[in-house]
Amino acid sequence: MASGTVLLVNVLSGRVAVVTGAASGIGLAVSEAFAAEGMIVVMADIDDASLSLETTRLLAEGLVVVPITVDVSDPDALDSVGHAIVDEFGALHVAVNNAGIVNGGFSWELSLEEWHRVMNINLWGVIHGIHSFVPLILASESEGHVVNVASMASVYPLGQLGPYTVAKHGVLGLSDVLRAELQGLGAPVGVSVVMPGLIRTGMNPVGTVEPSTVAANIIDAIRRDRDYVFTDDHYATEVEMRLQAILASRSEVRS
Repeated sequence: MASGTVLLVNVLSGRVAVVTGAASGIGLAVSEAFAAEGMIVVMADIDDASLSLETTRLLAEGLVVVPITVDVSDPDALDSVGHAIVDEFGALHVAVNNAGIVNGGFSWELSLEEWHRVMNINLWGVIHGIHSFVPLILASESEGHVVNVASMASVYPLGQLGPYTVAKHGVLGLSDVLRAELQGLGAPVGVSVVMPGLIRTGMNPVGTVEPSTVAANIIDAIRRDRDYVFTDDHYATEVEMRLQAILASRSEVRS
C-alpha cells in the first residue's frame, strides 16, 4: 500500500460512487458489486436503452442505483453529472472512470477520425472524469478513491490496436501522476489503475475472465489501496519480458 489512504472494510456502505461505462461489461459488474456493498451508485453511460434496462433490474433487486445518460467525451456533461450527484446525495467518494471502446487496424491506415474517436473516449474520457470528479471527492473531506480502468495494453502493446494502446498507456501514466499529486497534498484519496486482460465483454467476446472478477479486484483495490491492479495472469510473461528489456536498455546509454 503506497499511500495508506484506505477505505476500510465496511466503510463502503453508504458511500457515493459514480461509474462510467456502467451499462455493460466491467462497468455494470462494478456497479452491481458496489451496490451490493451498500453503496449509492450513479451509473453513467451513453447507451440509454441498456442503462435503463440494467438499472431497472438492479432496482428490482433492492439495490440503490441511479442512471444518468452521458457522453464522457463531453467535459461539460460530466461536470453536470458531478454536480448533480453532490446536489442529490451531498458528496461523492468514489469515481470509476471505465468507459471505453476499441477499434483495429494498422496505425498508418486508420483514419484520423478513428484515432480521435478512441482517444476522445478512452483517454480524454478519463481526463474529463478526473477533472470533474476529483475536486468533488476532495471537497467531501473524507476518504475517497479514484479507479481508472486501463488495460493489459497499458503494459503490453499489441499490433493493430494503436489508438487503444496509446490511450491506455496514457491512462496508466495519468493515474501515476494523479496519485503523486494527491499524496503530495496529503489527501486521503487513493488512486488505482486497473489492467484487465482477456475479459468476457462485448468488446472482447473471446475473453475468458468474467467482469465480476474485475469488480471484485476493484473493491479489494479500494479497501487495500492497491496502486496497480492486474485482474488475471494473461500476458504475464510478455509483460515481464517487456519491462526487463526496457530496464536492460539502461546499460546501453552512451555518453
